[in-house]
Amino acid sequence: MIIVGLMSGTSLDGVDAVACEINKVRGRIEINPLATAFLSYPGRLKERLLRVSGENGSTGEVCELDGVIGEFFAKAVNKLLRSQSMQEKRIDLIGSHGQTIHHLPRKKRTLQIGDPAIIAERTGACVWSDFRSADMAKGGEGAPLAPVIHLPLFGDKKKNVAVVNIGGIANITSIPAGAETLDGIVAYDTGPGNMLIDHAVGAMGKGAYDRGGEIASSGKVDDSLLKEFLSHPYFRKRPPKSTGREVFGARFRLDSQGYKYNADTVATLTELTAVTIVKEANRLFKDRNEGGRVVICGGGSKNRYLLNRIDDLTGPAIEVITSDNAGFPAQAVEGALMALLAYYSEKGERLNLLSVTGSKAPVALGSRTGF
Repeated sequence: MIIVGLMSGTSLDGVDAVACEINKVRGRIEINPLATAFLSYPGRLKERLLRVSGENGSTGEVCELDGVIGEFFAKAVNKLLRSQSMQEKRIDLIGSHGQTIHHLPRKKRTLQIGDPAIIAERTGACVWSDFRSADMAKGGEGAPLAPVIHLPLFGDKKKNVAVVNIGGIANITSIPAGAETLDGIVAYDTGPGNMLIDHAVGAMGKGAYDRGGEIASSGKVDDSLLKEFLSHPYFRKRPPKSTGREVFGARFRLDSQGYKYNADTVATLTELTAVTIVKEANRLFKDRNEGGRVVICGGGSKNRYLLNRIDDLTGPAIEVITSDNAGFPAQAVEGALMALLAYYSEKGERLNLLSVTGSKAPVALGSRTGF
């Protein structure tokens, strides 16, 4: 089956569209990426999404943005289909994550916008969406769902693997050597990924993100500020756990204190991301009593300074590589996840996420819209 996966995360930078050919061969999932496309959010749209993701958006604006984001996601699909590698190919399904504007795991509520009916109408394809609600209805946190794609892409017969996706929020998946199913795989959000770094860089007027970690590398970590950040109770909470902009968004920033962002701030926030990721990776490997491999994917995999800090902080028995080095494009992983979820949904397969989201039973995810 040829399936397009659509993903936009907490960084709110735009929509990743990934076309994959997905098949099950002798009981194993095979995923072949065919094409990718990216459609960035205009500045004004990002501002509106930030507003409704906080506490300042109205019901009317959320309703309107549901349609606006649906149109945007549809444009990303059609841009993908115009690429040379997709000529004369027909897609079977679309899997759309939508745009998260609020995530309340303790209350078992989450909200993603991006009307799937619009996506289906504009593209002529059936759309699977709303992949989190069914898990929450069964007592799970609805996130992270990344292990569903991490296992077939990065699992190893002989090595323990920790897959770290660094988007706006960072999440980690622990895959024991030889694992073939989701049973017993542990995954959760470690805390902020790029979100706070991007905000600091923007507040400095230096662009949307720290390209290659150049700003962070020119600064010095403020140890007292880092210690203050690390005292947040989320970092002491045991998994399963998930988080988002509600915790590490505006309330976590320093703007309200009149703080002036600079290179030292960016270095400190980058260190926060690195330290909280490595703390969890080292703990997971220690729990398995041996070393292994850390695979980094997502937008943060392009931040060379951040990668170096993660490598420096991990134990000597742990290898750190990007998903590109592991054979799958880093920026395509989350889109491929949405395509794979759509595949499972169309096949009616229930996923065992008990050790990932805390769901009380295997669950069939997603809602089907369109043709």
